Amino acid sequence: MATPKNSERKKVSFALQGGGSHGAFTWGVLDAIFEDGRIDVEGVVGTSAGGMNATATAYGFIKDGPNGARQSLKALWGEIGEQGRKSPLKPNPMDKLVQNYDISGTPMFKMMQFVSGALSPYQLNPHGGHPLDPVVSKLFDFKVLQGSKDVKLFLCATHVATGKVKVFTGKELTKDAVLASACVPTLFKAIEINGEFYWDGGFIANPAVYPLIYNCESTDIVIIQIRRVHDPMVPTTVHAINNRLGEITQNSCLTREMRAISFVTKLIDDGLVKPGALKRLHIHMIRDDAFFGGIDRASGFCADPDFLEYLYKAGRRCGKKWLEDNFDAIGKKTSANIESDFM
Repeated sequence: MATPKNSERKKVSFALQGGGSHGAFTWGVLDAIFEDGRIDVEGVVGTSAGGMNATATAYGFIKDGPNGARQSLKALWGEIGEQGRKSPLKPNPMDKLVQNYDISGTPMFKMMQFVSGALSPYQLNPHGGHPLDPVVSKLFDFKVLQGSKDVKLFLCATHVATGKVKVFTGKELTKDAVLASACVPTLFKAIEINGEFYWDGGFIANPAVYPLIYNCESTDIVIIQIRRVHDPMVPTTVHAINNRLGEITQNSCLTREMRAISFVTKLIDDGLVKPGALKRLHIHMIRDDAFFGGIDRASGFCADPDFLEYLYKAGRRCGKKWLEDNFDAIGKKTSANIESDFM
């Protein structure tokens, strides 16, 4: 681990967005932050790939602090990359040479779209499990996560029967909770936990921020987004329209929570609530809309190791820049542009 730039350490909580293999960008951001060595983690919430990153972060931090988190995240994405190496969902070699990882036009992706639109996973693979099951089983001891009082982990899933968000934490943290958070219903069968069924949490909480507000003392929440907020271009093709719809949909719940946080902050600032009755939050946002503007959403199904490395390096650059620009704001003020991004 790199030597901290000074002795000042700050504690934050992280909220990690999901988005398939694009979660490797978040890995890079976190790796840069933990390499710096000045930030400690109180809580971490995540959905789908964000849930995988959250689990790896919490588990590694519990075991060996920032360096443990770095090693845990590296192991996770190494395993995912090994699965991706064998997957037919990858760009052709010529595209890879120019770092074009868009697989939306490849025959295998088009076939996957057609088949998943005609047949459910219950018809295609009635006896099969989730492909990440062996990865999660290999890497994480959930007794460690369940018993931790130092780093709190929250995983978001969608309760199929009610459409409500389910947040798994404490003794509920199991392998199945991680898989439920990353259960895309068109590809995988719903995950059953205690007689209830769950899908990917990205539909209604990508991610939820409120578990950190209610359960963590830290007033600083760092949100790592991998779905663009801003797109200056009006999409005009079916593919581009679907891409933008996906971004808007997956950011919608976060947008509502940010509006609520802004409203509460204004109440505090205007003196309309008793001092200390509500928590003043400092919200920080890490994302790179320009980078993801050149990344097709379909590539979230591509776990080719070279693509994961490409995303990881971009995330590290983004994480380093964010630290340089915003570390001093932690504990003092909100550095995110909530008004322009979400209001």
